[in-house]
Amino acid sequence: MDSSAPPPPPPPPGPTLRKLLELVRPYRGRLAVATAVVLAGAAVGLVAPRVAGSVVDAAFLERNLSRLNQIVLGLVALFAVMGLLSFGQLYLIRSTGSRMLRDLRERLFSHLLGLTPDFFETRRVGELLSRIGADLVVVQEALTEQIPSGVEAAFSFVGTLVILLILHTKLTLVALAVVPPIVLAAVWYGSRLERYSREVQDALAATATVAEEALAGVRTVQSFGREVEEAQRYGARVGELLRLALRNARAVGGFVGILQFAAFSAFALVLWYGGRLILRGELSPGELTSFLLYTFAIAGSVGSLGGLYAGYRELLGASARVFELLDARPSVADRAEAQPLARPAGRVALRGVRFRYPSAAPDRWALDGVELETRPGEVVGLVGPSGAGKSTLFSLLLRFHDPAAGVVEFDGHDLRTLRLADVRRAVGIVPQEIFLFGGTIAENLRYGDPAATPEQLERAVAAAGAAGFIAALPSGMSEVVGERGVKLSAGQRQRLALARAFLKDPAILLLDEATSALDPESEELVRRALETLMTGRTTFVIAHRLATARRADRILVLDGGRVVEAGTHDALYASNGLYRRYWDLQSLSGAGGHAAEPPPR
Repeated sequence: MDSSAPPPPPPPPGPTLRKLLELVRPYRGRLAVATAVVLAGAAVGLVAPRVAGSVVDAAFLERNLSRLNQIVLGLVALFAVMGLLSFGQLYLIRSTGSRMLRDLRERLFSHLLGLTPDFFETRRVGELLSRIGADLVVVQEALTEQIPSGVEAAFSFVGTLVILLILHTKLTLVALAVVPPIVLAAVWYGSRLERYSREVQDALAATATVAEEALAGVRTVQSFGREVEEAQRYGARVGELLRLALRNARAVGGFVGILQFAAFSAFALVLWYGGRLILRGELSPGELTSFLLYTFAIAGSVGSLGGLYAGYRELLGASARVFELLDARPSVADRAEAQPLARPAGRVALRGVRFRYPSAAPDRWALDGVELETRPGEVVGLVGPSGAGKSTLFSLLLRFHDPAAGVVEFDGHDLRTLRLADVRRAVGIVPQEIFLFGGTIAENLRYGDPAATPEQLERAVAAAGAAGFIAALPSGMSEVVGERGVKLSAGQRQRLALARAFLKDPAILLLDEATSALDPESEELVRRALETLMTGRTTFVIAHRLATARRADRILVLDGGRVVEAGTHDALYASNGLYRRYWDLQSLSGAGGHAAEPPPR
C-alpha cells in the first residue's frame, strides 16, 4: 500500500446500512432474544445503585443492623440475577456471531468461486483471503456485539437519566455537563477511525499477499537466492502495517482518554456539588452514593454510545471491502432462459468470433474474426506463436469468457443460450501447468468424477500411464500430494491430470501439449493413452512441438488472433508458409526430440 496515496472516499452510509441489515436478517430471531436479555440485564442494573445507597443510609443514618443485612442479601441476589443474565447475553451474542461468521465466509467464498477468471486477473489471492478473514470478523463483531451493546447503552442512558432527574434535577444537570464534549469527540474521531481502520485493513491485506506469494513460490525464491530480499519486502509491509496500527491506536487511545476524563470529571463535579448539598441537609449520604453510582453508569453509557459510533465508522470501512466483493458480478452467467445441454456430439463451430481482454488496448484483439467448424471426433491442432490466441480459444470453449462478436456453438447451439454447468461438463481440459490440491491422489482424481469407484480410479490411472508410480508410493492412492502437488514430479502431475480427464469422460477434449513434461518412455505410454482418450471425442490440441500437431486431422495456424493457415501437415508444409518455417526451425534445433523425422515430400 502506498502511504502517500489519498485515502479512498468513505462509502455512503445509507446503502451500506441497508446491506448490513440484510446480512443480519437471517439471525434476527436470535439477536432479538439476545437484545431482550441485554435489556433485562440493563434494567436490573438500574436498581443496583439505589439499593447500594440504601445500604449506606442503613449503616450511617439508621444504624439498623437487621435492615443492613436484609439489604445486602437483596443486593447479592440482585448481582446473582445480573450474572445469569450476563451469561445468557454473552452466550447468545457469541454463538450468533460465530454462526454469522461461518455463514458469511461460506457465502463470500461461494460467491468468489462463481466469479469469472477476469475478476481474478486484477486481484491478488492474499488480499481476497484478508477480506474473507479479518474484514468479515470486523463486520461480524459489529453486527452481533456492538448493536446489542448500543441498545443496552441507549436503554441504560435513558433509564439512568430519568432516575437522576427524579433524585435531584440540579445535580443531574451538573453530571450532564460533560456530555457535549463527549459527543463532539465522537463525531471528530469517528470519521478518522473509519479511514484509519480501512487503511489498516488494506495494509493487512497487502502484507498477507506478500507472504502468500513468497511462501507459494518458495522454490523460486530459494533458487534465485532471494530470501533476504523477500524477507525485507515482507518487513517493509509489516512496518507500514505497524505504522498505521499505531496511528489507529493513538486515535482510539485519544478517544478513550477523552471519555475517561469526562467520566471522572463528572464524578468529581457530582462529588463536589453533592457534598455541598449534604452539608446543607438537602441530600443524604446514601442518596449521594446512589447518585455517584448512577453518574458512573450514565458516563459509561455515553462512553459506550461514543464507542459504538466509532465502531460504526470502522464497520463502514471494513464492510465496504466485503460488499465490494459481494457486489461483483461474473461477466459470464446463465441467462434466465438458459437451456439444458445433453452430451453433445462434438460438432464445434466458431463463427466470426472476436474477443479482446478488458485490460488490452482497444485495437488489440486476442481473437479477430475466427471461423472454424469441426466434425464430431475430429482432432484439431492449434499452432502459433505466444499470444496468437490459442489459449484464448480454449477459454471461449470453456465459456470462461463470451466473445465480443460472433458465436461459439456446440451442435448448433450458441453457448450463451445453454446452461453454463452443462457446457463445462461437456468439456475436459488437460492444461500444460497442472494444478493439484493438497489432498490425496484419490481426492484429486475424483475431481473428474466425484462418484468414481475404486475400480474406476484404477482403470483411469492405468489408462493414463500413472499406475506404476502410484503403486510405488508408500500410501498408493491415499498418498498426500502436498500443496499444488509439490511432492510429485511434473510428469507425474501431468499423468494424474490425464487420469482426471479419463474419469470426466468429456465429449470435447482440450489438450495443452499434454505430454510436454514426460520422459520418452512415459511419453509413449501416455501418447497411446491419449489415442484411446481422443477416440470418439472432438479434440483440440495446442501443439508447441509440431510433431504433436502432425498427428492431428487438421491443423490451424494462428497469428495475431487470426487463423492464417489451415490444413493437414502435408498440405501446410507444402504451402511454404508460417507452419513450414516453424517446422524447419524445430527440426534444426531438435525441439522435442523429433529432429530426425523427415519432412514430407
